[in-house]
Amino acid sequence: MKKNVLAFLVIIFSVLGLMGQNYSTGTMTFFGDYSGKIDVNSTTVTVTLVGPSTSWLGIGFDATTMDDTGKDVIIFNGTNISDRSFDGVGTTPPTDTQNWTLSSNTVNSTVRTVVMTRARVATESTDYTFPASAQPLNVIFARRPGSTLIGYHGLGNCGTLTANLSLGTEDFLMDTLKVYPNPSKEFFVFELPEKVTKGEAKIYDSLGKVIMKQEISTLDNKLNVSGLSKGSYMMVLRTEYGNAVKTLIID
Repeated sequence: MKKNVLAFLVIIFSVLGLMGQNYSTGTMTFFGDYSGKIDVNSTTVTVTLVGPSTSWLGIGFDATTMDDTGKDVIIFNGTNISDRSFDGVGTTPPTDTQNWTLSSNTVNSTVRTVVMTRARVATESTDYTFPASAQPLNVIFARRPGSTLIGYHGLGNCGTLTANLSLGTEDFLMDTLKVYPNPSKEFFVFELPEKVTKGEAKIYDSLGKVIMKQEISTLDNKLNVSGLSKGSYMMVLRTEYGNAVKTLIID
């Protein structure tokens, strides 16, 4: 039994690469013309900032004030990412090792959208390690309006909030897909999550071999397993919204 459980875990990680949850803050409104979004998966953090094209845009993680010395902050000045850490109110945050990568920087009329990525796990003490699963996150943000993309942001151009991160679609699928009866002797019925209308179900044995596959939909939601031997199998349902995993028991 222990060997079978271990084999299933190995299969899950190798087939799907699921080492943690995908989660997101969703769009966080900082000011009327400035917003941000943080998306996290098992390996990577993606930060998207949308604001005035003539402002520098900044965001900090796990911080509630600029007195949170050593806390992680990044500033985008219109061209480059500046990786920094707080060092007290009135002090320009000193620079750290540059660990962020600029994915895109676009301007539409007067609105800038910048996308930056970094490894989820920090490589230095002043960088924030984003947790592997969703939990509340304190976020501090600032901007400096005007044509000069340097300098102090000024009063009224900074703030904080607590982001309540939510699971991504893939994790939602894993939690809400229903397969019954389980155990079963002949067939399993799939109750698909909301908005999911079809997918491909693959059955894996304890060695990780695909022994059966079938299209599942809201109109054809039964999986006939009468030809399989008794035992435990791993089922992966692949859909356009993500993947769901279930252990099926045939008795």
